[in-house]
Amino acid sequence: MKDLKLAGLKTERSTIEVNGVTIGGQEIILMGGPCAVESSLQMSQSAETVKKAGGKILRGGVFKPRTSPYSFQGLGLEGLNYLVQAAKEQNLLCVTEVVDAASLELVAGKVDILQIGARNMQNYELLKLAGKSKQPIILKRGLSATIEEWLLAAEYILASGNPQVILCERGIRTFEPSTRNTLDLSAVGVAKELSHLPVIVDPSHAAGRRDIIASLSKAAIAAGADGLLIETHPNPDEAVSDGPQSLTPEQFIELAGQLAVVAQSVKRVFRFGGQETLGDLRSQIDIVDQSIIELLADRMQIVRKIGDQKRLDRVKDTSRQNEITQRLMNLAAERQLPPDLVKRIYPLIFEYAVQSQIKSKLAQDQELEAALYPLGSK
Repeated sequence: MKDLKLAGLKTERSTIEVNGVTIGGQEIILMGGPCAVESSLQMSQSAETVKKAGGKILRGGVFKPRTSPYSFQGLGLEGLNYLVQAAKEQNLLCVTEVVDAASLELVAGKVDILQIGARNMQNYELLKLAGKSKQPIILKRGLSATIEEWLLAAEYILASGNPQVILCERGIRTFEPSTRNTLDLSAVGVAKELSHLPVIVDPSHAAGRRDIIASLSKAAIAAGADGLLIETHPNPDEAVSDGPQSLTPEQFIELAGQLAVVAQSVKRVFRFGGQETLGDLRSQIDIVDQSIIELLADRMQIVRKIGDQKRLDRVKDTSRQNEITQRLMNLAAERQLPPDLVKRIYPLIFEYAVQSQIKSKLAQDQELEAALYPLGSK
């Protein structure tokens, strides 16, 4: 795209550094909080949840552009104070949406990140003002915007002098009524092919319902997202805005506990838990141990299939075992894991696999013999 002079792909991907938090690096950044700021207590509780889950950024809307003029429009300055104070209490960064020049002027410098919502993605005057603010900007994709239009909106901010833009895919409007919007995960990959900017995903506004947010969040990480922006509320049933798509604190923390495994599968990192207590670390070990057992079970299933295709006298393949061991020892060294650990563990796995294949082949031979020579007729 010829007009992506600043947002277009460069030799290296950009990272956004915000007071010690890096967005676009190896670590997946979790952002969470309620759709709308309602009270000091609500924000304090939300901040505790985000911190406990390993989130780095507290979100909360103090200005709410709503479809209906009669819906809750936000607490304004009062809500901003609640958001900032709650984030400070838990040593979190905070982000809120700006909707016009007045709200931007009020919020700028008080929060760490500004958000431009889907409805304002093509509010070009607001984009230019955001570009002059010099603060990091989360730019949400418009409800019906193409990826090109989304990136060109980012170009407005960049061209106005602000290089700190974070793209946010939050679902687009389609004919499908089962969800509030349709989460376009292909946009994550396409945006990263066309642009150097970090890309995060908001599964809450895409889903409009809390029961599928966990699945969409994991899929977003697998698709290459650099972070997640998820709505959580201390009591979603009493939320003044977007309660049905807000996770309970327990659901938010449970989801966060599952993200590390997904991140690891795509060579990324997610650090579950805020200040890692002994209990937090043990929970992480439990998750890793479960993954190890599941992967070993998968390996044994494949081993059995391989055994079915081998002759009994060729079940053990020493050269293949040596090749695997050496490759994994090299990989262990790269991951700062003692290669000797691999050298000690894998012979046990290989031996069990060989014995399993031998038992399977013997059982097959016995079944075949019984079928050919019933009742000892041989």
